[in-house]
Amino acid sequence: MDSLVSQAEVQRQDLLLQRAQSKVDLPLRFWRQQAHFTTPATGKPARAIQGLAPVARLLARHQIELVEISERTGVSLSVLQQLINDQPNSPLVMVDAEDAVADTAEAALAARQGAVDCFNQAQWGQTLRFFRPAGLGLSSCIEDLTQVIEGAFDSTSHQLKLDGIIWPKVEDAAEMAWLCNLLSNIEARLGLTANTISVQFLVESATAVEQIEAIIEVALARLSGIIWGAADYAADVGLVHWQNDHPLFDHARMIIINAAGAAGVPAIDAMTFNYPTPLHRGDDLSGNDLSGDDLSGDQRQQNHDHILVALEQVYNDAIHGRDLGMSGKWVGHPAQLLMVQAAYREQIGEQQLQIALDGLKSYQQSVALGLGATIIGQGAAAQMADRATDRHLRSQLRRAAANGLLLAQTALQAGLINDLEYDQLCSLAGETSD
Repeated sequence: MDSLVSQAEVQRQDLLLQRAQSKVDLPLRFWRQQAHFTTPATGKPARAIQGLAPVARLLARHQIELVEISERTGVSLSVLQQLINDQPNSPLVMVDAEDAVADTAEAALAARQGAVDCFNQAQWGQTLRFFRPAGLGLSSCIEDLTQVIEGAFDSTSHQLKLDGIIWPKVEDAAEMAWLCNLLSNIEARLGLTANTISVQFLVESATAVEQIEAIIEVALARLSGIIWGAADYAADVGLVHWQNDHPLFDHARMIIINAAGAAGVPAIDAMTFNYPTPLHRGDDLSGNDLSGDDLSGDQRQQNHDHILVALEQVYNDAIHGRDLGMSGKWVGHPAQLLMVQAAYREQIGEQQLQIALDGLKSYQQSVALGLGATIIGQGAAAQMADRATDRHLRSQLRRAAANGLLLAQTALQAGLINDLEYDQLCSLAGETSD
């Protein structure tokens, strides 16, 4: 029997090792992906990094008050005010050389140069830096990858001023293997550590939904997120009419969310295409924006109402994805960023954080007394707690710490993060870890 026990223990350890290798040990900073701000490489991509900085001015131009947004959408006024006051940079910016760029050699060249300039010259701060090249079906994809990655590499400091690649329209594991092999060769040529370049991929087709597990298995060593692409998927399956909560879309979302959870990375929702932009711009004959100075009262009111509707839509879409299990959402406009960040900040507010911390502490106390399952909380808030509920609380609080909603010191004391992660969070927040 002793020999049997020893053999079973060896096998148990092997199984645990295999299980650990099937998940990504993702650095905490990659959990700060509540919003991906996508921006064309041929425009002025550095503006997207500024995140909410221009929102107050944009709202004032159309005489939109935060209280109106709160009343129209149901979003907390205090959350909106805090975000506007803090003006946080975008959590992640994707400099786009794919769908946002014309399919010409001249446009592709301009996009590469725009991306390289942005990665080298912009003030990125703690914003995650990602590049989307043309996909496999476009001849410019290889040059996009090689030239932009090489252009973002500082040979003097031996640092890559790029966090990763967002790969579009992936179809199967063979395509992902080709991409990862090319990235490995680029890393070797530049003298970078293997898997320095992170990868996220867009699920934009019926085939990708069917092949998602195989794609993840190939990309796992680099993987930092999986993104839902609704528009291309709608075209692929032939939907004539669709909306954000279409049953087929939610079916795909649930597959992505489950697969991302199994891999240990965030699932990111698709963009809302109704931008909060004015219907009437007041352009003169030269195409210059006159900021609405020459608009009629009716036109200004139409702009005001249209933008409020668009803000309500993106907020509702963000809530829908968030409640399904998405960790973030794509945006393409600063005011969209405001609503998406508000939706995710509301997911766990200060009161909920304290309740979760109290629940964590109560369960730890019950374990110290030799109890397993126990009751924590008081009155109507009382509920059963065991190892499973403790794990759920820890997951919530750990993500809150990663997103800067929970002090790093509090997270460390609660055993939610280790010393290295504590130093990383302090660096992200610009605080000292002493």
